[in-house]
Amino acid sequence: MSETPEEAPPMTDQADHRHEESQKDVFEDGPVDRRTFLQLSAATGAALSLPGAAAASEDDVTHEALTDRCDFVVNHTPDDYVASVVIEFDTDVPEGFNEYTDPDWDINDQEAPPTAVTREDPSPAAHARLDAAGLEDVLSEYGEHIESVDFSPGANPWWKLEEPYADGVFPAVAESRDYLAFEESVQGIEYLESEVDPDRLNFFSIGESPGWANEFTGQDPDPNDIYVTEVTNDVDDRDAFAEKEKVVYSLNIHGDERAGTEAGCRLIEDIATGNAPEFEALLDDIAIIFLFTNPDGWVSRKPETVVPWVEGHNRNFQRGNASWFDGPVDTNRQYPTIGWTDPGFRPAEPDGAPEEFEDLVSDSLAIVEHFRTYDNVEFLCDYHGMYTADHMVFNLETNAPFDHVGTHNLDEVSIRIGEAMHEEWGSVDSDPLASDITSAADTEYFWVDDYSPEGDSYDGLFDWGTIYDSLAYQVTGAFLSWAGQPEEFGGLGAVTVAPEIIISNNFTSAIKEWKPYWVRHYETAYRLSMREYAKMTAAERDATVVTGGQDTAYVSSDTLTRSSADLSHTDESPGRGRGRGQDRATRVQQRHEAVQPGPSGRASIDTPADDSAHSLSVHFEGLDTASKGTVELVNPGGNVVREIDLTARDDPNVPEARRHDFEGWYVPQPEAGDWTIEVDADAEVSVQTTLLESEEEHPDPEEVLGYEQREYVVNPMQFFEDLEPFVEDGDIDGLRVHDVRNGRLLRGRSGKRHYDKLVVSHDDGLDDPQYVAAIEEFVEAGGDLVLTDSGVNLLGELEVGDAADIGDDHVDDITVQFANLENRAFDHDLLAGIRTRQQEMWKGSQLGYTVGVDQPATVVDEDAFEAAGGEVAGTIDDEGVGAGRLYAGDSEINVLGSVLPPAQQSELHPFGMADYSVSFMGHTLLCNALGFEQRRFRNGEEIRTYGQIR
Repeated sequence: MSETPEEAPPMTDQADHRHEESQKDVFEDGPVDRRTFLQLSAATGAALSLPGAAAASEDDVTHEALTDRCDFVVNHTPDDYVASVVIEFDTDVPEGFNEYTDPDWDINDQEAPPTAVTREDPSPAAHARLDAAGLEDVLSEYGEHIESVDFSPGANPWWKLEEPYADGVFPAVAESRDYLAFEESVQGIEYLESEVDPDRLNFFSIGESPGWANEFTGQDPDPNDIYVTEVTNDVDDRDAFAEKEKVVYSLNIHGDERAGTEAGCRLIEDIATGNAPEFEALLDDIAIIFLFTNPDGWVSRKPETVVPWVEGHNRNFQRGNASWFDGPVDTNRQYPTIGWTDPGFRPAEPDGAPEEFEDLVSDSLAIVEHFRTYDNVEFLCDYHGMYTADHMVFNLETNAPFDHVGTHNLDEVSIRIGEAMHEEWGSVDSDPLASDITSAADTEYFWVDDYSPEGDSYDGLFDWGTIYDSLAYQVTGAFLSWAGQPEEFGGLGAVTVAPEIIISNNFTSAIKEWKPYWVRHYETAYRLSMREYAKMTAAERDATVVTGGQDTAYVSSDTLTRSSADLSHTDESPGRGRGRGQDRATRVQQRHEAVQPGPSGRASIDTPADDSAHSLSVHFEGLDTASKGTVELVNPGGNVVREIDLTARDDPNVPEARRHDFEGWYVPQPEAGDWTIEVDADAEVSVQTTLLESEEEHPDPEEVLGYEQREYVVNPMQFFEDLEPFVEDGDIDGLRVHDVRNGRLLRGRSGKRHYDKLVVSHDDGLDDPQYVAAIEEFVEAGGDLVLTDSGVNLLGELEVGDAADIGDDHVDDITVQFANLENRAFDHDLLAGIRTRQQEMWKGSQLGYTVGVDQPATVVDEDAFEAAGGEVAGTIDDEGVGAGRLYAGDSEINVLGSVLPPAQQSELHPFGMADYSVSFMGHTLLCNALGFEQRRFRNGEEIRTYGQIR
C-alpha cells in the first residue's frame, strides 16, 4: 500500500472493478457530472480517469465490491492506516466473521471498541476497522458473500446503509464506533428534521468554509457547509421565534476539540425524539441554536483531505480551518472584537471586508453575518477542549464588558454547572471517572504519568475565572468576545463563556484516538452545561445593589475620555480631537519560517526593526510536538524579554505552563535593532512574525487590514452610570474636579456631607490644593474614599488619617502584562465573594491593551502602607499594594490600584473601544470597596448576596 501521492495519477481500466453504485456517488460529489465525463471521453476517444482515481499497483487491495472511495482510502494511505468500512453481505453474516467481534467488550475495560460489529436486520452487514492487510484477509475469506465495501467513518456503524437508524441516529458513546463524522452528522440531523420532528428542528447552511483540497474528487478547494440547527417548539413560526430568548452552543470552533460536537449532536436527537425531559418544559419559551462552527477542522481527518503544512497528512483533526496566512489560521482569533486587534489576524467583519478575506475567513464572515440577524441572544457558550489542568472543566469568562446583571448571570451559570457536576460525580476522585481520567491522559499525552486533577473547587470537577485566570494567557479576536460585546459595536450582547474540558486537545502530530470510556464523561459534562445554560435562559434573572441609603459621587474627567477623533490617521471631527488627518504612512512586514531541529536543535530568526517600528507580533505552530528546550525572544540589547520553557510546558505538575499550540508574543513599540527568536527544540517549529511600522502615532487600520476606523467615544467612568440603574437605594452622581474644589461634596458650610462615598480614578487636579483640601474635608466629615488606578496618587497629597503617612515616594505608576491581584488576604472584606482562581481585575484587549507589558497600575509601597496602619488585601506584580484599606477615624480610604483604566489608543483597534472591561472579580472589588451589597435573583427569589453594607 503506497503513501498518498500529491496528485493521484490517472487510472486506466480500473473502472471495471468498481461497484456500479459507487460510480454514481463519485459523479454526484465530484467536480464534473457523469454526462460531462462521458461526453469528454467520447470527444477525446480516450478512457478518462474517474475523479480521484489512481493507477493500481500490484500491492493494492482490489475487489469488485470496493466502492471507489473505499478503494482510494485503502490504497492511498500507509500500510498501518486503519480504515472504517461497512461491509454488506448477500444473505447472512458469515459465521466465521464473528472472530472479528467481541460480544464481551465493555466500555469500562478502557479499551478501543472491538474490531467489528455486525447486524442481520434489516440487512446483513458488518462495520469493521481494518488496515489494508486485514481488509485483504476479509475479502479473501468472505469475498464471495460480500456485495459492497464502503469507507464509513463515524459513530453509527450503519449510517451509510439503507434503514440506518433502526437503533437511533447518534448512538450512545458506549455503542459508538468512533468520533462523529461530519457527513454522518449532517445526514443524521437532516433525517431528524425531516422525519422525526420538523416542528422542533430547523437545520440549514449559513455559508461555506474555505475548504481543503480533496485528492479523491480532485476539487481544490473543497469547501464544507457551515450548519446551524435551531431547536424550539413551533420552530417555523418565525415571528414567535424572533421574540424568544435564545441560547447558542458553538460546538467545534477548534476542530480537534471534539467534546462539544459529541454532546451537541446527541442532545439534538434526544430533544427531537422526546428523550430530553430536562429541556421539554423550556422549548415553549426559549430557542436553542447549535452552531457547527469549523467543518474544515472536522473533515481534515478524512484521508482524502490535503493538509499542506502536515507532512504526509496524518489524518487527524485540525485546530483551524483550511486557510493559510503566513501560518495556519486559528478560527478563534478572526472575529471583529472591539479594542486591540493583532495585525497578524484577519478579523471577519462583513461590512467592508477585503476581498481576500472571503477566501481566508469565509466561515467566520458567514457566522457573524448570520448571527447578527438574531434578536434576544441571552447566552452563548463556545465549547472547547484542553490538555491537563487542575480541574476537570473550566468556564472561561469572556473579555467582553457586561453590566451588573450580565456579570451576575456569568457567575450564576457557572455555580449551577459546578453543582450539577458535583451531583453527577461527587468528586473527581470517584470511579470510574478517576481511573478513566488517568488512563486517557496516559494514552493521549506522553508527558503524563498517573495524572489526576488536584483542584478543590467542587472537589476538582469544576472551576471558573477569566481566560488568564484559567489558562495563563489572553487573546484578542475570539468568537465569544465578539458575541459578548454590545450590539451597537457589532456583537450580540450575549453573556458568553468558553468551557474547557481536560484530555480533549491533541498534538498536531498525534492521531486522536477514540476513547469511549473517557468520551462518555465529557459528553455528560457538556450535556449538563448545556442544560444549565438553557435553564438560565428560560429563567427570570436580576441583580441589584443595596447601599443602605448612602449616596455616592465619582469624579469624572475629560482626561479619561478616548475618542476616534483623537487618532492621527483620521479626519473625524477636525479641531475637536487630537487627530491630524495627515497622509497615512503605515506598513506591514510579515514573514513565516519553519525552524528544523539541527544537530544541536538550536536555530534563530532575526527581525530587524527601525525607529518607525510600532509593534512586533510573533506566533508559533508546532510547539505541541516539542518536549525539550526553550523558545526565547531576544531584544537588540541581547536581553531575553519573552520565553517559553518547553520542558516545563510538558510537565503536568506545572499548572501555569501553557500546553496548547498557537503560542504568541506581542511587543508594543519595539526598540530599533535586530530582534531575534531563538528556538532550541527537539521538533520543527513554525514561526510567523508581523512587524507593523508607522510614521504616525496610531497605525491606520485601513492600510493594515482594509477596514475603516469605527467611530467611538469612551470613558471608564461609564461604569458608574451603568451601575446606577441597579441601585435599590441611594444615588450615584458624577462630579467634575471643578465641582469638588467648589465644595459640592459637603452641604454648604454646615460640615455635613452631601455624599457618603467618593470615587477618584484619575490624577487630574492633583496639583490643585483646593481640590485636595475639599477631599480631605469630606473624609474628615466621615465620608469614605475609594481611590482606583492613577487616582491612588492622591494618597501622596492627602494629609488626613493614615494617608498622612504616605508620601509621593511611596506611590508608583507601573505597567504590567496583566492586572492581576496576587498575595491575596481572602479574609479581608474587600475580597468578599472572590474565589481563589480569580486574579485578573480587568480584561485588557477590549480596552486596547495587548498581551505585552502595557497595562497601567498604581501601587503603594507595602511596607509604608502597613506602617501607616493600612490593611493589605493584595498586591500587583509584587510591586506594591494593589488592594487595601487605610483609615481616617471612622472613614475608610480604600485603594484599588488597577480596575478602571482609560482605553489605550496606540494599537490597532479598527472596531472601536469599550468604556471598561472589569471581570467579575473587578466588579465585586469595586462594590466591596464602596461598601455595597450585591443581591442576585432568580425567578423573583433572592438566591445569593455578595459583600456587606458598610
